[in-house]
Amino acid sequence: MADYQRLPQQDPNQAGPTSTSKEPILKRKSTILLATAAFILLATFTYLLGASNELSHHRIEFETPGISAEHFAQGVAKCRAIRKKGKHQYPPTESRTYNPRFVNGTAPTLFKNGYIFDGVSESFKGDLLIDQGIIIKVGGVIEAPKDAVVVDLKGHILTPGIVDMHSHLGVFSLPILDATNDFNEMTTPITPFIRSIDGFNPSDAARERVVSGGITSILALPGSSNIMGGEAYAFKLRSVDTLSTEDMLVEAGVKDKWRYMKMACGENPKRLYGSIFHRMPATRLGAGWLFRDQFAKATKLKQAQDDWCDAAKRLPLFGRHRLDTPFPEDLKYESLVGILRDDVKLNIHCYETHDLEAMVRHSNEFKFKISAFHHALDAYRVPEILKRAYKIVPTVATFAAEFGYKKEAFQSSVNSPKILADAGISVAIKSDHPLYDSQRLVYHAAMAHHHGLTELQALASVTSIPAKAMGLDHRIGKIAVGMDADLVVWKRHPLSLGSNPLQVYIDGVAQIADSNPSTWDEQQEPLQFRKLPDMVVPKTGDTCSPKSKTAAFTGIKKIILGDFDDMSDAGDLMIIVENDEIVCHGRCEHEVAAHGSIPIYDLGGEGVVLPSMLSVGTPFLGLREIESEDSTGDGILNLNAEIVHAVDGLNFGGLHMEEAYKAGILTGVTSPESQHVVQGVSVAFSTGAQDAFSSKIAIVKENVALHVRIGQASKSKLFPTISSQIAFLRSSLEQGLRHVFESKDEFAQVARGVLPLIVEVHNRDEIIRLIQVKKELEHQGAKIRMGLFGATEAWTVAEHLAEAEIGVILSPYQCMPMQWTAQRCLPGAPLSKETGFSVLYKARVKVGLAASEYSQIRQMPWIAAWARSDAGISEKEAVGLLSWNLADIVGLSRGSTGIVIYNGSPFEFGAKVSAIVGGGRSGVECNPRAQ
Repeated sequence: MADYQRLPQQDPNQAGPTSTSKEPILKRKSTILLATAAFILLATFTYLLGASNELSHHRIEFETPGISAEHFAQGVAKCRAIRKKGKHQYPPTESRTYNPRFVNGTAPTLFKNGYIFDGVSESFKGDLLIDQGIIIKVGGVIEAPKDAVVVDLKGHILTPGIVDMHSHLGVFSLPILDATNDFNEMTTPITPFIRSIDGFNPSDAARERVVSGGITSILALPGSSNIMGGEAYAFKLRSVDTLSTEDMLVEAGVKDKWRYMKMACGENPKRLYGSIFHRMPATRLGAGWLFRDQFAKATKLKQAQDDWCDAAKRLPLFGRHRLDTPFPEDLKYESLVGILRDDVKLNIHCYETHDLEAMVRHSNEFKFKISAFHHALDAYRVPEILKRAYKIVPTVATFAAEFGYKKEAFQSSVNSPKILADAGISVAIKSDHPLYDSQRLVYHAAMAHHHGLTELQALASVTSIPAKAMGLDHRIGKIAVGMDADLVVWKRHPLSLGSNPLQVYIDGVAQIADSNPSTWDEQQEPLQFRKLPDMVVPKTGDTCSPKSKTAAFTGIKKIILGDFDDMSDAGDLMIIVENDEIVCHGRCEHEVAAHGSIPIYDLGGEGVVLPSMLSVGTPFLGLREIESEDSTGDGILNLNAEIVHAVDGLNFGGLHMEEAYKAGILTGVTSPESQHVVQGVSVAFSTGAQDAFSSKIAIVKENVALHVRIGQASKSKLFPTISSQIAFLRSSLEQGLRHVFESKDEFAQVARGVLPLIVEVHNRDEIIRLIQVKKELEHQGAKIRMGLFGATEAWTVAEHLAEAEIGVILSPYQCMPMQWTAQRCLPGAPLSKETGFSVLYKARVKVGLAASEYSQIRQMPWIAAWARSDAGISEKEAVGLLSWNLADIVGLSRGSTGIVIYNGSPFEFGAKVSAIVGGGRSGVECNPRAQ
């Protein structure tokens, strides 16, 4: 630097020009300017030699030892990035004029004459204009711009696109194959560093089906086998010409995207690594340690990064000063550090109260936010614990009505979403695709509405709430000016049974190719959900109890009992029961008078009476309480050829039987489970019975049908091929035909038509072969009463099944092409005019419906309602799908084992069971409610 002490100094007493002289003043100014310029030039030169961040009084050093200038600059850039302010703060949504995902050439679209549910408030009637991939105007009457496509909604409802924040679409592609299963890296329990984007398949066959259900955006998560499962990504489900995964991202083209992490606690990690791999974590204790250990290491790395950045900032400005070590990094912990820096939204698979609390405790120990707890079926029991989480209250992304499929799900409640919402906790309803059918995600939101969520809460649970939990509510999940043009036009109210989209838009691009608005029907105002009257119970001592020997039910609108059905718009029908038997139905005024002081239960004019429904083939019903716990029931037979009978392993009084009974399914038919082709002989039982010695009928029929399984699920060392399975079945039937008079031989009983044969099978060609085997044996003199169970592809040979008199039990009703050998699965509207059921029904095949898992057993009337909507059948025919059709197929008599009385139509949401008579119990059971 210049030595200002040595510059010439002017003596103030020296003679010379006065201050009023212009020339000396100009000279002094020139000198100052020259000195200033020299200083600036020197400083600039020095800075170019090397500089840091702040001014310094140190001497210039032209080289300070350290890392390379390039690595130092990279580290400084990373410091700036991690300390950048407002990374996820966005300008007001209404200021947006363009969607970066906009497809050039897409014309503006004007929607007119519709009802708009915006995802956050009450519906309203009005128009809506989209252009450039965003919503331009909402409400009122909007003039169509030049070249706009005008869609007349004709009174239909328009909602935001559905957001599913828990999906494995793309990483668990359909059909399920080892080659396409990329959603669980089950080699170590700690994999926060893996990313779902690296396995995401844009060509997943499920994408189109899922979009047809109105889902426009998903959070594609790794699976839940690992404590730390890896990073998730938010995708839109519009296919892209490039087949690029990155082009499908919601925030494609955005620099500072939100990142997401999937973790898991509880049963899944400890069961896999402890029970199967015999390594930590074998317990929740081990899982907790591994979790804390990883976050401790991530915390240490974060501190090292912060220290490095602070040190770099404190370096002198002048000189080539650099730190001795590079910016601290470790790719294994980078995503965990991102969580600690609030750059990664954490989503945790977690069920039970103590698991939820453990995660809350970890969040406070290591100071990270939890964006959402997923599944969380126990969360309703501990809302206050959830509120203790670090800084924010997690969203609960849950199911509407799943229960009992493992220990963690055993104490779930259908009231959970309402309880949580009432406690001020945001509730999102999600799918877990493909484990649960995300094509019908709105149906699950509707179930949550049925069980207590308001209409707005239910719609928000699949739109605005998951969008906010994902940090994307500035773009998706709502209808408002500036939001992405992701929209769904619904056939009828999305929370009503049988509703499906007419058209789906993503980024303003229509997704359903064959949808023509000119063919849409006219709709009236949106459905107004009304509260049905509760049954009025007489105030006498023995009502609603096992001691209720006689009872009269009035205020009934409809009675459907087998061949008898009666309807009264006035709701003035009656039914009288005495000693658990119906003694009068229809017009019973004289019988009531004859009984004198008979207790009268009033249904308020909306009552509906149905016979007992049947459950056929619901896995493990009555044989095992928890599917994943061998100790809770009968077990699974190995390849032993002995034919076992389910009656010998039957257990009464469990949760699943109780829930079936309360849902009006008073008779269960369950077969044993076996690794063999032959499963065993099923038993029919009353779901309400306390035990086999019950004074009421507990065992309806000991030996119902012989059950066998053909297909992938029965491949084993003994039967490694489908052909070997069918060969065994054929030879067994032929042997039974030769020994047709051996009364105790099950195949002999099948051959002579005494014992029905129920075959679980899905593939078309396997079904054809079974039809041929039946015909061949009948040509030899056999008489085989065959029914198919599962039967995904049965619709493809419907006429042949009808001609062969083979009944079909569909399970599940709404199929997904899960198996390679069962891909011919009709999706239903809006992708196909027909469903598997409607094709079978029109071909006059006898069809019944069955629950494919525990939770569906409570939904069977609603599933029958879907069938009714899809095929246009009557209520009586829908009842048959759950009762007498099933009885005919498995060989039970149609005699009723009880009646179920509802306070409205069970084929609509809102109606609930008001009373049950029979089903293995005495008296009248009033207002049973699902757990």
